[in-house]
Amino acid sequence: MKAFLQEFLRSRWKRTLALVSISAVGALILLDQVIMPLVIHSRSTVTVPNVIGMAQEQAIALLNQQSLVVQDVQQQYDSTQPAGRVVLQSPYPGATVRQGRRVYLVVSRGEETVALPSLVGMTLREAQVALIRLGLQLGNVETTPCELSLPGGIVEQLPPPGTRVRIGSSVALVLCQDTAQTVVVPNVLYRSQEEAASLLAEAALALGEVVLQRDGTFAPGTVLRQEPAAGSRVPRSTPIRLWVASDL
Repeated sequence: MKAFLQEFLRSRWKRTLALVSISAVGALILLDQVIMPLVIHSRSTVTVPNVIGMAQEQAIALLNQQSLVVQDVQQQYDSTQPAGRVVLQSPYPGATVRQGRRVYLVVSRGEETVALPSLVGMTLREAQVALIRLGLQLGNVETTPCELSLPGGIVEQLPPPGTRVRIGSSVALVLCQDTAQTVVVPNVLYRSQEEAASLLAEAALALGEVVLQRDGTFAPGTVLRQEPAAGSRVPRSTPIRLWVASDL
């Protein structure tokens, strides 16, 4: 008798559990297939306004007025809009959606900038690598006569160290030119070609191409022009090009 009673109770409990499970599944199906579609389709449709370029607070207020919900706001660097302005939105402007639809916004953080490190003392190659790693470009490179223990090092940069510049900007450098390895080009204008060659040799320079130029003012063989110009500092043995007067 006791065993029969226990079996009866277990069977009744199983039937009750099965009934509850079936009821729960039925309720979920009803909610998903009937109630929710009715609620969704009962909402009015709205046209998503264009909030690109608006300040974040203004954009959210306008979307809320249209019964739309701003679900998520992300930020990214952008050069097209000032910081705090909307640069992207989803759904796109002009889309027709139901009221209550979630809208996602991306807001500009402004132009991405970096602080310039000091490049002084680096070689040109080292400085170029450092700039590339920062997303910057090597700008104009000039040289200046100087004496350093490590010739070829950077002695000046523009903008100076610590300046914040936007990504992609160029940085100008001044490179040390070792005075021990360079010489000053002498002035050989209006001298004879032979005198010019002698002066160049004394300055540890070479006579380069000689261009004959018809001229009726100066005697044939007179130097009328030189390149590089007098006073320039160039490496030793640099060939100097001369233009020499000719009567031909």
